[in-house]
Amino acid sequence: LKMIEPEILTEVPASLKRLAKQVVRGFYGVEHSLALDVLIRNPCVREEDMLELLKFDRKQLRSVLNTLKADKFVKCRMRVETAPDGKTTRHNYYFINYRVLVNVVKYKLDHMRRRIETDERDSTNRASFRCPFCSSTFTDLEANQLFDPMSDF
Repeated sequence: LKMIEPEILTEVPASLKRLAKQVVRGFYGVEHSLALDVLIRNPCVREEDMLELLKFDRKQLRSVLNTLKADKFVKCRMRVETAPDGKTTRHNYYFINYRVLVNVVKYKLDHMRRRIETDERDSTNRASFRCPFCSSTFTDLEANQLFDPMSDF
C-alpha cells in the first residue's frame, strides 16, 4: 500500500494574511502593524533585517515583537551561526504561525462575545427607577448620583 501524503501548503492563503493584518491593525499600534506587515510579506525574518527594514531602534523593535510574541501572533527561533572567521553569533528569527494565529483570534472573539453577552445580561437585570415628577428613568448605578443632600431631592 502506498501512503498518500497530505497536501502541504507552501503558500499562505491571502485570506489568512488579511486576517492577520486586520486584527493587528484593530487592536495594536502602528509599530505592531508595520512589524507584522514585514512578517506577512516574508515567511521568516532575521531581527537585524527587520531593524534595517523598519528603521526602528533595537529596544523599540524588541518591545513590539515581545508584545506580539506574548499574544502568540509571532514566534521566534534563535539560531547560532558560524561566520567564515569561526566566530559564532546568535540570531533571532521571527515568523508567523498562522494556525496558532487563527486559534488566538477565535479565542479573542469568543472572549469578546462572552463579555458582550454578560454586559447585556447585567444591563437587562439592572433595576431602574422612575422620577415621580418628570418621569425620567435611571439605573441603580445612576440613582445615587441624583440625590442632593442639601435639598433632600
